Amino acid sequence: MEFGKYQASGNDFILIDNRDRKVEKFLKELNLSIEEFVKKICMPHIGVGADGVILIEPPENPENHFKWQFFNSDGSIAEMCGNGSRCAVRFAYEKGIIKDNNPEEIRFETLAGVIKAKITDKKNWIIKVQLTQPQNLRLNISIPVEEEKFMGDYINTGVPHVVIYREDLENFDVVKYGRLIRFHPVFQPKGTNVNFIKKLSEDAIKIRTYERGVENETLACGTGSTAAAIIASIKGYISKKPVKVHTKGGEILKIDFNIDKDSLRIEEVTLEGKAYKVFEGFLEKEIFL
Repeated sequence: MEFGKYQASGNDFILIDNRDRKVEKFLKELNLSIEEFVKKICMPHIGVGADGVILIEPPENPENHFKWQFFNSDGSIAEMCGNGSRCAVRFAYEKGIIKDNNPEEIRFETLAGVIKAKITDKKNWIIKVQLTQPQNLRLNISIPVEEEKFMGDYINTGVPHVVIYREDLENFDVVKYGRLIRFHPVFQPKGTNVNFIKKLSEDAIKIRTYERGVENETLACGTGSTAAAIIASIKGYISKKPVKVHTKGGEILKIDFNIDKDSLRIEEVTLEGKAYKVFEGFLEKEIFL
């Protein structure tokens, strides 16, 4: 089975053109569940290794270019992924799924809703994604964890995120506390992604993220960077936009948005950054046996 591996900000994904339902046929032939399939190919050393799998499928609405199924590396389904979105757009364009030469607006369907995107620099594959409207803003949440008591702010930017400010960000144990907060009772039943941030300037923050589904710290998270930028603006950590979010992987993501200061309604949220093609390959059946 053919696949492509792409990465954005250090988040890496396996992408498969599943418009002909080849994945379902493959699973049936080998008597595999989709969860087993995803876990195996995402596993380092044994499989391809990745943070997630994206299946590109025909859209339900013909006005959209495609639909995706997105899976975390543990086989769970995620509603949305900002970095994965940029990779999906590049993959779909290169495969001819997006047929326009210079599309003004690319539209694709996710569990979080229809996502709009634009290739702003085709030579360098810089892609801007307009995310769905953030929901469920909750500020100043007390999160007691072992001997620590964290104060966090919660927002759903397609998937749930809590944002916590840490001046000691570089030396902070993100994996230990990220895991404890991710499963904390205050965020049940689905849990949350956990982002720790630090101010760098009036328009820049640094971020480290513990991702739900990957169950570890990752090099970047697009929806997490978006959540962090929005919370940093609301809390007054930064005062200028677009917000430059410095990820652990080294890339600087640009996040822009509008906030009504009275209602705290957040609109026109965009995430911009580069999508990299790593390699193309062919999955052999024997790794699943």
